Amino acid sequence: MKRKSILAVLIALVVCLCSASLAWGDSLQVGGVAGGWEMNGKTGTYVTKAEKKIFNKATAKLSGVTYKPVVVLASQTVAGMNYAYFCKATTVTAKPKVSWKVVVVGKDLEGKASILAINNFNYKKISTLKKAKSTSGMSGAWEVNAKKLTSKGIPAAAKKAINKAKKKYKKVSLTPLALLSSQVVSGTNYRFLCSGKAKGSSDVGLYAVDVYKDLKGNAKIKSCKLINIDKYVKY
Repeated sequence: MKRKSILAVLIALVVCLCSASLAWGDSLQVGGVAGGWEMNGKTGTYVTKAEKKIFNKATAKLSGVTYKPVVVLASQTVAGMNYAYFCKATTVTAKPKVSWKVVVVGKDLEGKASILAINNFNYKKISTLKKAKSTSGMSGAWEVNAKKLTSKGIPAAAKKAINKAKKKYKKVSLTPLALLSSQVVSGTNYRFLCSGKAKGSSDVGLYAVDVYKDLKGNAKIKSCKLINIDKYVKY
C-alpha cells in the first residue's frame, strides 16, 4: 500500500509540473511564436563622406567595439563643430553583442576630431518629450539634421508596414531612418527611429514610432513620440 501511495504522489507531481510547463509556454505565445523586443541588426547609412571621415578620425583608436554610423542626428557649432552620430555598436567578442549608441564627436578649428561622449540609446525605453518647447525639442545650440533623407537599410516587411501605416497618419510627416527593433505578437510590432515634421511646423524633429502590423497585413501607428535628443547628446 505504501508503494502504491508513493507512486500515486509521484504521478500527481509529474502531472502538475507538466501542466505548469504548458501554462508558462502558453503565456509566451499569442497567436504565434511570441517574445520580447529584438534589436534589428540591419541598417543603412546617411552619413556623408566628410562626416564619415571625421567619425573615422575620432574612433580610430577605439578597440573592443566597432561602430557603424547610421545618421548624424544633430550638430552643434562651437569653436569648431560637434556631431551626434547614431550608431550600431557591435562588440568584438566570441558572441558579439549589438546595441544602439549615440557617439558625440568634436572637430576643432584645426580639423582634429575626438570623441566627447558615447551615450547609450536604449530602444526599449526611449527618452521622449510630452510637451516640447519647439518641434525639435533641442537646446544648447544643437540643431537636428534637416537634410532630406530617404529610407535605407530597413527590411522590406518593416518598410512596407510603416509606409502603409503613415498614409493614414496626419499628425507628423515621417521618414524612417532605422528599424530599432521588432516584436512578434499576433502579427508584428516594429519600433522605428524617424525624422519628421509635425503638422503646421517647418521644424524637423526626431521621433520614436511604434507600428503594428496584423496577420492580414494591415498596419497602423500605435505611438509617435518626439525624442528627447538633449539626453543623448550630453558630453
